[in-house]
Amino acid sequence: MSEPDVKKADESPAKKGPPAFVVILLPALIAGGAAFGGAKLAAAHGAPAQTIEHVTVAVPPPGPTVALEPFVLLTPDASKKMHAMKVSLAVEFDEKTKEETLKSFTPRIRDSALTYLRGLSYEDSIDCAKSDKARTDLLEHFRTIGAVGATRVLITDLVVQ
Repeated sequence: MSEPDVKKADESPAKKGPPAFVVILLPALIAGGAAFGGAKLAAAHGAPAQTIEHVTVAVPPPGPTVALEPFVLLTPDASKKMHAMKVSLAVEFDEKTKEETLKSFTPRIRDSALTYLRGLSYEDSIDCAKSDKARTDLLEHFRTIGAVGATRVLITDLVVQ
């Protein structure tokens, strides 16, 4: 090889890109400007037209609560096939009710609940929309047997097979 060929290979110009500060600094400046402009644009539109007010509703604390032993019973479906059902209930009373008086009503409450639950069909017991009706019906039954201080019926467990 001759010397002029060697010099040509060594002197080939290397591709050079933009300087490093341009590659790093230019995108940072564009991003900063976009963020600043977005913030200014959002501030120019002002606050939303409607403000949401938080309403606090004072819910009175529950009074004494009687948790009933679980009920296990059979409920028929439309084709008269029997299904096992386990229900646990709790009854809340107002704060004026004394806990000593609740013990005497517990057997009546249990009997009334069992009577009502035996009348439920399988379809009614698995329908979530009808659970509120069941609660109000049970509450009415409890009040008619003398538990006038009852304020709420809680279904704490419900298993239907």
